[in-house]
Amino acid sequence: MKRGMIPMNAITKTTALILVVVVVIAVTGIVLYISTRPPTTTPTPTQPTTTPITTPTTTPTKTETTATPTTTPTTPTTTTPTKTPTTPLPGLVKITIGDVEVTVPREFADFVEKAKRGEVRVTIYFGHAFTPEEREGFLKAIDKFMKAYPGVEVKEFRYGGMSELQGQISAIAQIPPEQREQFIGSIPEVFTWAHDWIGWFADAGWIIPLDDIIGSQAYQDIYPHILGTAMAAVTYRGKAYGLPYAGEAIALFVNTKLVSTPPKTFDEMKAVMEQYYNPDVGTYGVAIPGTSMYHINAWVTAYGGFFYDEATKELGFTKPETAEGIKFFIANIYRYVNVLAGVDHTTQRNLFGEGKTPFYISGPWDVSYAVKTFGVGNFTVVQLPKIGDKVPKPFAGFRNLYITNMAIVGAKERQYAVALFILYIALDNDAIITLVNECGYVPVKNSVAEYIIQHSSENPLYPVIIGFFRQLVNAVPMPKDKNMQSVWGADTPLGAIWQAYANKLQETKSVDQAVEAAVSVVDQALRDAYNQVAPKIEK
Repeated sequence: MKRGMIPMNAITKTTALILVVVVVIAVTGIVLYISTRPPTTTPTPTQPTTTPITTPTTTPTKTETTATPTTTPTTPTTTTPTKTPTTPLPGLVKITIGDVEVTVPREFADFVEKAKRGEVRVTIYFGHAFTPEEREGFLKAIDKFMKAYPGVEVKEFRYGGMSELQGQISAIAQIPPEQREQFIGSIPEVFTWAHDWIGWFADAGWIIPLDDIIGSQAYQDIYPHILGTAMAAVTYRGKAYGLPYAGEAIALFVNTKLVSTPPKTFDEMKAVMEQYYNPDVGTYGVAIPGTSMYHINAWVTAYGGFFYDEATKELGFTKPETAEGIKFFIANIYRYVNVLAGVDHTTQRNLFGEGKTPFYISGPWDVSYAVKTFGVGNFTVVQLPKIGDKVPKPFAGFRNLYITNMAIVGAKERQYAVALFILYIALDNDAIITLVNECGYVPVKNSVAEYIIQHSSENPLYPVIIGFFRQLVNAVPMPKDKNMQSVWGADTPLGAIWQAYANKLQETKSVDQAVEAAVSVVDQALRDAYNQVAPKIEK
């Protein structure tokens, strides 16, 4: 979900106005709105097929062990769930999903058994913007779910981008619940995206909490089985808005044909970058697919800076530590990048894939590319090296399964089917291992992470996944409240830094002068960013 790390822009004021008018004039207006949005700005999703494309796979070995990572990062302040009572409360019973016992309402448990025996017939719609490689792997996990619970059919909505989905679920939220049934099959009941939309969407009333369907006791049962930062990331105002099934953070890809021993310190990394940086012959020290706040946050945090503190609502743009971290990145990493070729995902990834740079700073979404390009065993992934005693902590994103208002339309079995699908993808070991093996996803379920660590010698992909997992537990979860939509907008004024670098490099062909030019505008760009964002922050 590379995509995922940078959230889409909020719905414009004009769109919001249209939605209000739509609600006033009639339900048919919503149909027109959803079906006629211009494809140039919001790609139309492919209509779901009768049967999802599936490919049978060998069932991965299932592990029954539960383990907690040895290193746990600082997490947002949350209320620690109480332990599950030995005897369920009246009206609640225990079911098992994967190797996790979950206490749920009896009615939901009855539905699960009927779905397992094929005694019900429910169809739900799943929205996503997967890459082709991701889609293929995820459909295998969906196929496993439908074989385990033949009473539930999952159809997909494929989006070229997620702004169309935003428009759909915001529009349907304006319609009275009793008038939404005609839209079943047109708008997904469940979709996947990084967790940073939760605050915005929840405050807008576009999504519903999972624990409203399966109860708070179920959430408390699940909490100890999943990485604490991941569970905290999907929790908002005391409610669980879905469940995380994978994590993402940028880390260091290493071409082991060029660098046999990955760097453990930044000095070691810099020595390699210096060795390979030779623009005259077309080689560079490192590739990085962007200079957004998401991409440079690791070095900002290493120096004690930040962009936005969700707990205090404080902006960190004017903190000297934030400026220091950006200046370090420019002088010690960006100088080794092929800037003039373009600092975009495709260009930078290809430089790494073509062997023109020994390092590539990116996330798990590029694992499939690296496997196809190098072959498993010819690259690895490690944490971003420490700078002395300073630890770079990139943003962490957690792939979440969101529930839209469409889930509570029609028969109650529909919302139960959605909840069961979420529980399966997040808790079933075989499904998670399928996503690891097929998509290169980084698991956040503790027992699966432990399984991969214990079996790292059995699959050459697992050391790569372990590298990302170790980075993930040393990362900072992206803030998820609605203020982040304004904070992300600060990339525009911060763009002056990267433009100054490119202009000077183009003019003089001197990296030293380009670094000097970019560093000289950092403080002003950060002040401009603060001035743009500060008036929009809601305390």
